[in-house]
Amino acid sequence: MIGLVLSCEHASWTLPPGVDLGVPVDVLQSQAGWDHGAFEIASRLSEAVGLPVHAGAFTRMFVDLNRGAGHPDVIPAVCYGAPVPHNAHLSPGDRAARLATFHAPYWDAIRRDVQARLRDRGGVLHLSSHSFSPELDPANRAFDVGVLYDPGHAFEAELAEQMMFALRGAGLGVRANQPYSGVGPALCTALRDELAGQRYAGIEIETSHAVTHTRGGCERVASALIPFLDSLAER
Repeated sequence: MIGLVLSCEHASWTLPPGVDLGVPVDVLQSQAGWDHGAFEIASRLSEAVGLPVHAGAFTRMFVDLNRGAGHPDVIPAVCYGAPVPHNAHLSPGDRAARLATFHAPYWDAIRRDVQARLRDRGGVLHLSSHSFSPELDPANRAFDVGVLYDPGHAFEAELAEQMMFALRGAGLGVRANQPYSGVGPALCTALRDELAGQRYAGIEIETSHAVTHTRGGCERVASALIPFLDSLAER
């Protein structure tokens, strides 16, 4: 039996009340600030399977929840080429306080959920929803969904292959480990290292903005994945 944990690290472009990063609203609302459509896909999956989704409350420009606390870009001075002026000269104390208040609780909540599923079910799929801008590299991003995973992790690779089969069955163009590597810095890869030797699969889906900005696009991706996720309880 395989448990399920859903997350969406870049669900929102908003800032905490009273916080100003010196970034225009249109930049916050761009790829630099969040992953358009990623939370809609995650929430549709959440409703279908009856499980909550862990979702980042604020823009990645404030704290990037898909980077470890020690990563240099966890509080970025520049994000997707956009400067974040009020992050550039944070004091060590302010940086530590922001991570303790906003980053650590999010990672800890997912870690607890994952560990509970490992205890209860003996295996877990942690599915993290993201999206990407095809305009950043049009020649190499002409597909609908990327599935990011570690090909060297047999349990994870098997589930990723099944996910890609389900997405392709819905007529979506799918690529493995594009537009990013499945073993680069991320929450899933960090937990994969922490839980080495256990049946943890940390898989990210990256949906193109060409899909998320199309009417019904997010629903199409979620609908393709729901039967696969429902089948996990029977394994």
